[in-house]
Amino acid sequence: MIHMPDRETQTQDTDPIYDQTHKCPCFACEGEINCRVKKELDSLSLQLLEFNEKTFDPFIQEITKRLEERVNANNKLRSEINQQKLKLQKTEKLLAGLKSQSIHPISEGNSNQNVHLKDRPPL
Repeated sequence: MIHMPDRETQTQDTDPIYDQTHKCPCFACEGEINCRVKKELDSLSLQLLEFNEKTFDPFIQEITKRLEERVNANNKLRSEINQQKLKLQKTEKLLAGLKSQSIHPISEGNSNQNVHLKDRPPL
């Protein structure tokens, strides 16, 4: 009969005992691992920023250009509206003056002095 040692003893004997002070690449200290991970994250962050710049910068520039064009067009329209308002105010004043001139001669009893719009100079 072959005598086999206890199985637990055999397992314990075959498990390697790791030396905590041993500095091989597969068992580098936690600080070194953290440093490597941080460097990799920094590299990935830079790559992502470069990708975003290449991808989205032209898009953002186009949107900005369109926005500026719309703002300029809106400002031009506002200016034109203000100019039209001024013309309207002048025309309303002139019309009010014409109405008052056409009413006064009639009220004085002389209907022959009626002022007609066709006799007025154009605006």
